[in-house]
Amino acid sequence: MHDSEQYIEAMGHDNFQKPNVYNKFLPFHDAVHQQSLQSFKEICENISRIIQLRELRPGFPLWSSKLQQFISLYGLCFTKSDHLKFIHLYLSVLSVPDLNYSNAKTCFDILDELLNKSRLIQRDDLIVDWRILYTWVKLILFNNDENYSLLALPNDVEKSLLYCVRSCRPYFSATATQEILDEFRPWLCPFDSAFSDAMCYLDLFLPVHLPPKLHDQGFKLWLPEFLSIWETVCNNPDWEQNMINIFSFVAWCNIGYIDWEPWMPKIFTRILKSFSLPVANVHVSSRVQNYSISITATWIVAMMGNGSSCLQYLTDLFTAIKSFYHPSNTGEFQQDLVSFLSKLSQAFVDRLHLERKADSVWHFNPPEHYRLTENDITNFVNCVKECVFISIFNKAHLEEAAKACQFLSMLRPELIVPPLVDLLFSSVNSMTEPHRFTSLVTCLADMARQIVRQTPDFSQGQTYVLPLLMAVLPGIDSNDFKKTAVTFQFLNAILMLVTCVDCSSAIHTRNDLTEVQKSFLFNSNKFISNTIIF
Repeated sequence: MHDSEQYIEAMGHDNFQKPNVYNKFLPFHDAVHQQSLQSFKEICENISRIIQLRELRPGFPLWSSKLQQFISLYGLCFTKSDHLKFIHLYLSVLSVPDLNYSNAKTCFDILDELLNKSRLIQRDDLIVDWRILYTWVKLILFNNDENYSLLALPNDVEKSLLYCVRSCRPYFSATATQEILDEFRPWLCPFDSAFSDAMCYLDLFLPVHLPPKLHDQGFKLWLPEFLSIWETVCNNPDWEQNMINIFSFVAWCNIGYIDWEPWMPKIFTRILKSFSLPVANVHVSSRVQNYSISITATWIVAMMGNGSSCLQYLTDLFTAIKSFYHPSNTGEFQQDLVSFLSKLSQAFVDRLHLERKADSVWHFNPPEHYRLTENDITNFVNCVKECVFISIFNKAHLEEAAKACQFLSMLRPELIVPPLVDLLFSSVNSMTEPHRFTSLVTCLADMARQIVRQTPDFSQGQTYVLPLLMAVLPGIDSNDFKKTAVTFQFLNAILMLVTCVDCSSAIHTRNDLTEVQKSFLFNSNKFISNTIIF
């Protein structure tokens, strides 16, 4: 695949794609580096020999597994040129006639490893033919021979194929959208069972990562048509989830380039319907298919920004379903409602991270005027926090509510941490509501980093540390194992982030301390003494 001397020289100039960053901290880093060069050279030589001799068995799976092991140990410790050569090689192997399923699964796994870090390879560097993967999807996902024991597929081959398609999808050609539509549009009859298969294929293959200059060859060819189909069909068909997946994915990858305003009422009405909430004593039929919570949350977050009415519709949605979050309103619907809060907060954090990270991803580049502002962040937290605070006391779904609190505290700790701390202080001595204490301590343990971290917008978090440490000590109760476990979890989370030292004498030696710092230092000996006494 390369001349070894030239390759070693290139390696000396650090032209790696993404090496394992931890290896350089090893005391024998130079030896590891030389070992990686020799291992990679051996892998390249043997894989090249296998392909030239057309001897896929047993060498191909053997040396492919060694390549996977190499990536696991050393990362993508090779040049971009070799990276692309490996991708083309495994794509070409997938096009070999009568390739067995075991070797195909090997190709799927390797391609996913090589392509899952999309920022390393630009769209201009690689074009993947979608028909290669389409052939394998037909053979694996839509094959009935296995049901009749006529075919034995490798374990998890479906999962490997789906991951491979997901990783290859950003690199489909500009004409792939039209080709895919020409292939499957004749199947789009809502009264035909083939419609469901067509939507599954479209969900897998439709390119949604095209740059703005290619949007005319991308989602603009099909989005209005699909939205009109979705609006027309209201009987909750099986393929509706595939269509929601497509809408969510195209919205996420094209933030700021699609006008969702005309569809906002319809979107949120369908989302409310998908929760299957009971009305009085009437329960919605179990035949109603609920939308995927994570997909729905991603879609909503992708529509926010630039003065969009999405946040107002979201506020109205929470106003309508707020009473269902109350712990006394138990039912199957609560799992989705609490999960919705968690997934929504997580999607918002993910979008904010992608928009503001220095090393941006080439297929996620919203216009500057459509990116989330500080005001958008505050409005979102205020919109969601009330339902999150109610969900904390839900015994069945506390973990999801705690995750939502954690994500919101990352965005605006000053709006989340103080109310929860005040609630904890008021419930410490409560003998009739032990679950209240347990729930609050669980949430605060997940927010330990936001409590001890001092930021310009939230500097008072550190003042809560000592009072909280002393307040939770009564939670160590030998008669209540759960309460004790949660208390130790909180203490461990805090004390792993701060050092517990008696600094009370510093107030007599330093004259540049503020009143808050003096109070903090003066009380620093109380936790240690109280712990010993306790």
